[in-house]
Amino acid sequence: MPTIDRRQFLVVGSLAALGIGLTACTTDGDWVAIEASALDDLRKRLHGTVLIPGDDGFTNAWMPTNGRYRDTVPMVVARVADETDVVACVNWAREHNIQPVPRGGGHNYAGLSTTTGLIIDLSKLNAVTIDTDAATMVTGGAASNGDIFGASTGGGLILPGGTCLSVGIGGLALGGGIGYHTRWAGLTADLLTGTRMVTASGDIALASASKNPDLFWASRGGAGGNFGINTEFTFDLVPVPTGDIVYYRFDWRGADAALAMFSAVDALEQTAPPEFVASGMAQATPVGADGPREAIDVMLRGQFLGSIDDFMSLIAPLLAAAPPAKQQIVAQPFWETAKIFTSAEATNHSWGDISRYTDAALPASALQKMVDLVVDTPSRTETDNAAMFMLGWVGGDVVDRFDRTETAYVHRGMKNMVRPSPVWSNTADAGVADDLMDWTDDVISVFDPHTPRESYQNFPNRRIDDWAQQYYAENLDRLIDVKAEWDPDNLFHSEQSIPTAAS
Repeated sequence: MPTIDRRQFLVVGSLAALGIGLTACTTDGDWVAIEASALDDLRKRLHGTVLIPGDDGFTNAWMPTNGRYRDTVPMVVARVADETDVVACVNWAREHNIQPVPRGGGHNYAGLSTTTGLIIDLSKLNAVTIDTDAATMVTGGAASNGDIFGASTGGGLILPGGTCLSVGIGGLALGGGIGYHTRWAGLTADLLTGTRMVTASGDIALASASKNPDLFWASRGGAGGNFGINTEFTFDLVPVPTGDIVYYRFDWRGADAALAMFSAVDALEQTAPPEFVASGMAQATPVGADGPREAIDVMLRGQFLGSIDDFMSLIAPLLAAAPPAKQQIVAQPFWETAKIFTSAEATNHSWGDISRYTDAALPASALQKMVDLVVDTPSRTETDNAAMFMLGWVGGDVVDRFDRTETAYVHRGMKNMVRPSPVWSNTADAGVADDLMDWTDDVISVFDPHTPRESYQNFPNRRIDDWAQQYYAENLDRLIDVKAEWDPDNLFHSEQSIPTAAS
């Protein structure tokens, strides 16, 4: 995808002010001029707002959360007011051969919700309605985790979702949707019962088990930005646990503790019940007098839907292998625990995570090499560093009640997810980012012989060469067929969108 530098940005903004028009990326990746009259036509079609460079609010309307992609500046942002605006935007983009990209929360890890063409800002489509009698929820296409959490907190029903409050439901649900409640409540996508979508032809399609079932199948794991623009979702909800549950957090310091923790958690996840939820992390920190092996913060936290006694019995092998320096174990109401797992938006920065599912316990040698790589992290400042995550959110009997082809989310039968997570400031030297991403590749290479080549489509990364196979595996061919039916001209596309034909 072409990018636009600051000089081009200032030039096109000045031209727009003079009514001369703009240049934008076409659906084929080329540049095309947008006449001022075409922009006026778009404004007349919408109830919402059209923003171009220089307008108040333009930057906030398109800026991606991942600063790696902040140089891909759109020429036009349409902040839609309703579904009819989305239809108008799709028709306008098709008529003018301009790439349209929907933006909900703007959190796509690989910047796939950026474009130099038309950003369709869905942020006003954020309504959330809960029917407690039917145990269902209807959301707008861009309702955020925060919107949903706010509507649910304190009630008797939950839609299991992610942790970052500003993430949009579209990106979350369409790619799967994992978090601290997945193991016991299921994927967000598994609870989707219907969606409304504006298609490439500008029509409204309903997708459910009985209406356009292939499109519905693809909407549960096929990821966003492929088949159309989802303006509404309907979900079944799950009853929250009654009575107290266990929240826990353990903290350690150093490489030896990290190895002991990861080894014990990985072994535990092979047979743990769905009521047990764990997320482990080891993060490289600035090196002090004790050297790089000690300058590692190690943490494990999660919840257990049961009693403290049962939890202590379950966790005993881990505590024996890695006695924590600090620990918190408390029985408390479900919603008090759920609040702990939510997080507000961090300061805009750059990152480059790559995930890999595991379907069996990792060998001790691989875990040792992983920890050694954490010790050897190439940058260990407060802003430029890396962490290693082991997310036990992705497996268990509840997730595996569907088989691998029953929905487009293929990653059933998994036990864990490992995720090297490099971060750096937006002002860091390019060499810092390159070194951290090379480190990430080195970590994945350690796991490659011991894991299926499967990566989570909601944690995309442009460095994955065989990304389509890693995201979709045996479901890829069917997804290509659905794409060819609903978007044969590939209007909705990105660097990692599903193609209209097998390559």
